[in-house]
Amino acid sequence: MASLMLRAAFRQPMAAAAVKNSVFVKSSGPMSTIQAYKQMEEYWNKNRALKRPLSPHLSIYKPQVTSMLSLGHRVTGIGMAVSVTGASIFLLLAPGNFEHYLTLLQGLQMGPAIIIAAKYILAFPISYHYVNGIRHLAWDWAWGFGLQFLYKTGFFALSLALIAASILVFAF
Repeated sequence: MASLMLRAAFRQPMAAAAVKNSVFVKSSGPMSTIQAYKQMEEYWNKNRALKRPLSPHLSIYKPQVTSMLSLGHRVTGIGMAVSVTGASIFLLLAPGNFEHYLTLLQGLQMGPAIIIAAKYILAFPISYHYVNGIRHLAWDWAWGFGLQFLYKTGFFALSLALIAASILVFAF
């Protein structure tokens, strides 16, 4: 009971001191869109007057293995999603069936070099995204964050993806 009385006695003076020292400052309310626009315009005008660049551009950074592998993982994922969706929609809406288009491709009589290159173009993104996805799952388990280990697993993932793509190309 005594502790409750002491707490109540000291609560009001502490709150008054906090307000006096600007610890708790109540904002004037939510910012309107016009106020936000004005603040943003002032910010950009100041940066233009000081001749500051918009943001650091990619050209000032040295490409690193980790960032390039991350970019490759994202690009292959987006590329596969777009191409599978596009091919599916095309085959759904196009006249004829799948066998018709397969026969059409066989009629082009492409050389073996073009066929192997086309197979690599199809197989590498799939194998790279799969192998690098396993690497990402290892990171989800908080395994392999050391810088040297990141580089080793990155080169290993790239090598394994190339080997897997080669197996896919020459097995089928």
